[in-house]
Amino acid sequence: MKVWFRPSIRKHLRKVSFIAFALPLAAPVAHADGDHDHKLAIQLFQLCSACHGPQGHGNRELMAPAIAGLPEWYVVNQLKKFRNGGRGAHPADISGLRMRPMARTLIKDGDLFAVAHYVAELKPKQPKDELEGGDPTRGKGTYDLLCSSCHGFKSEGKKELKAPTQVYLEDWYMLEQLKKFKRGLRGANSKDIEGMTMRPILLAALEKAKADAKGQGISITDEQAMKDIVAYIRQTARETKTDKPKTTTTPTSTPANPK
Repeated sequence: MKVWFRPSIRKHLRKVSFIAFALPLAAPVAHADGDHDHKLAIQLFQLCSACHGPQGHGNRELMAPAIAGLPEWYVVNQLKKFRNGGRGAHPADISGLRMRPMARTLIKDGDLFAVAHYVAELKPKQPKDELEGGDPTRGKGTYDLLCSSCHGFKSEGKKELKAPTQVYLEDWYMLEQLKKFKRGLRGANSKDIEGMTMRPILLAALEKAKADAKGQGISITDEQAMKDIVAYIRQTARETKTDKPKTTTTPTSTPANPK
């Protein structure tokens, strides 16, 4: 299947592909799991920074979300999924198809753990809200009943359930991912256990949201229900006093954007 990208994105992807080719040639031998070589991490993160930015704050134009401060265990889990086809394998998942070959450059688990540790130490920031039309009041009822049991009432996440924090996720990215779960672009692959748990919960949440709205004499679409949930998550995130990342250290240096 041929995937079409805008000329500006095609140019950017050619640059990223060059970095992906060059890194395995230049990178030192990976260390054992848990031995987070900082120099190795900086070198490997150059590939990530091409889309996610040198501080990991994302780039919407490239459909690259903010990743700074994400829990190390979560980054490891998602990179493994991209690497083994649990994510980014569906032909309609455009951003996932771009991410998967990037993750596959992390051939050794030592490389993967080094990058995840580096990402977790980057300082996150509250993103700018870009979506319009979401109703956080409607979204709260749905979120509290069906989402909070895994992600927490304050979107703080629960490691034991492998549910990530949502505090620093952009609204556009959350909406995009919810749409993917609804369509089966995520959460329909047997290699993605957590995703397969998430998808039916989302579908149930959408039905509940529409039923609740109908009970109030309002008709809403699935997309509106998702916007409402996202609006509530973002409202909660802005009110949560967690401006500092959970990790206590910040990388002493970050790679510059590749030229």
